[in-house]
Amino acid sequence: MLKAVIFDMDGVLVDSMSYHAEAVQHIFDEIGVEMDKQDIFEREGERTVDIVAFLLEKGTGDASNYDIPDIVERYIAEFNRIVELKVFDGMQECLSNLKQRFDLAVVSGSDRPIVYDIVQSQYPGIFREIVTADDVQHGKPEPDPYLKAMEMLGISSHEAIVIENAPMGVESAKKAGLYCVAIPTYLDPKKFHQADMIIEDHIHLVEFLRKLEPSYNCLQSKL
Repeated sequence: MLKAVIFDMDGVLVDSMSYHAEAVQHIFDEIGVEMDKQDIFEREGERTVDIVAFLLEKGTGDASNYDIPDIVERYIAEFNRIVELKVFDGMQECLSNLKQRFDLAVVSGSDRPIVYDIVQSQYPGIFREIVTADDVQHGKPEPDPYLKAMEMLGISSHEAIVIENAPMGVESAKKAGLYCVAIPTYLDPKKFHQADMIIEDHIHLVEFLRKLEPSYNCLQSKL
């Protein structure tokens, strides 16, 4: 029996990734390190601290010369300064209805202040549990974030499905033994080969979620 639906946040609940990329770019410009914004989209879902370490290593060859926690703090402040949140059409009403049938959770690689600000402002009272980058030692693509969500929800892997939009998030969900639906918000659908199902856009995602019932059989729904 399906009991819960677990959502990634950026690119699934809110159209926010361009602001994450821009905020990181601003900070890297300040510290004089070159970076490619596409790396942000490719590594979406990872903890910010891990993404920053990767970008520093790629840009300089030695991330140990930099104060990564300070860079992350500056990025969070810059993101909050520039972000203009846009919720995907139909998602707020859809999730309000979905909450009547399932427990809902958010599992995000973003930092706790950003996640809580977005969830509380755009989806108040919708989610039973929230897991952020600050709640696990190992972020996506490791299974820890989704294992943490299942523990908090008190469910087994066959009792939930995940909605993801990042390859590393899909990998994390699959490592945790969960059925994963991917929506390729920012990347080529071919990058989501590990997903059990790919839904082309948010219009079709809303249709899928509206029809979702506790009797949904994940095993019979794999493509």
